[in-house]
Amino acid sequence: MTSTFDPYTQNVTFHLADGTPFDVPITAIDDFLQYAIRICINYSSQLGASVVLLVILLLLTMPEKRSSFVFCLNCLALLLNIGRLLDEIIFFTTPFVGAYQYFSGDYSSVPASAYGNSVLGVVLTSLLLTFIETSLLLQIQVVCANLRRQYRRILLGISVLVALIPVALRLWFMVENARNIIDTSNPHSVAWLESATNIVITVSICFFCAIFVTKLGFAIRLRRQLGFNDFGPMKVIFVMGCQTMVIPAVFSIVHYATTVPELSSNVLTLVTLSLPLSSIWAGTTLDRSSSTSARRNLWQVLSFSDTSRSKQTSSSSSSSGVKSCTKCYSDSHPADKKGSGLTSPYEIAVEHDILVSSTTRNYSLV
Repeated sequence: MTSTFDPYTQNVTFHLADGTPFDVPITAIDDFLQYAIRICINYSSQLGASVVLLVILLLLTMPEKRSSFVFCLNCLALLLNIGRLLDEIIFFTTPFVGAYQYFSGDYSSVPASAYGNSVLGVVLTSLLLTFIETSLLLQIQVVCANLRRQYRRILLGISVLVALIPVALRLWFMVENARNIIDTSNPHSVAWLESATNIVITVSICFFCAIFVTKLGFAIRLRRQLGFNDFGPMKVIFVMGCQTMVIPAVFSIVHYATTVPELSSNVLTLVTLSLPLSSIWAGTTLDRSSSTSARRNLWQVLSFSDTSRSKQTSSSSSSSGVKSCTKCYSDSHPADKKGSGLTSPYEIAVEHDILVSSTTRNYSLV
């Protein structure tokens, strides 16, 4: 006789502390276990990436650059992200994730250390967001330092507002979430606050990185017009800025269209990893280009020493201060040499958009 009983849809009977029985579908237990496994794999991957990048950042950063504010922010953000992920992983080893506690809602056997670990994870997440917003705000001001004062002040005001709103909502959500963790017997819904926090974080990341990438895009275009076609540090930051803007925003937006809970935790980690990674790549490219430029300048000085000596008198007066010049020729730009008949080893360097000085074979825009 064929049985119609399906063992994979049966119920499992649990009993409360007073002996009251209640049934739980076995499919719900399977989903609960699969959720814990997927979340731990995701957190562990983020943790490994954060640790590796922190080690790389400490090893590849030059000693004289380790005292910079950006380096400190990047290191602190990575440390906070590592601590946050450790707390999240430890959470799944506590009685909070026990099958009976989860399905019955009875957390009386959970020790105080588990509560402290959960609250600490919420606090570290809020601190991590604060450091990320501060780092983005600082980099925006550095990149846009050559704008007019009134535009720079307007941009600063808007940037501070865009940075403060996510931090304020995250702190509010931190308080409410901590209260729910401590008072597990009478939790109140904060789903709307969590959703609002995720939305403003996504808008903040897109706002900062859109300005960041736009400004660097114009700078790269200007460098192309000046004859610099190499893959320099500005292009590196441009590429990493696009990554910082697009990938976390995509993860955050997709989180609302799917039921995959693992996506939301990747947003802060991706931004935390992208910021120091771009600085490492840009610094390596800058050091390589500086050493190449130094070797090229040395060879050109040796090759054109006689010409440099003959032109030293006429060029020294223009290099001593800010001068107005009617004709300036550059050997690096064939368009300037056509029809000039000059082979001067000196070129023009524009500093902070207002200073014009003569430098030997080094055309730069600061």
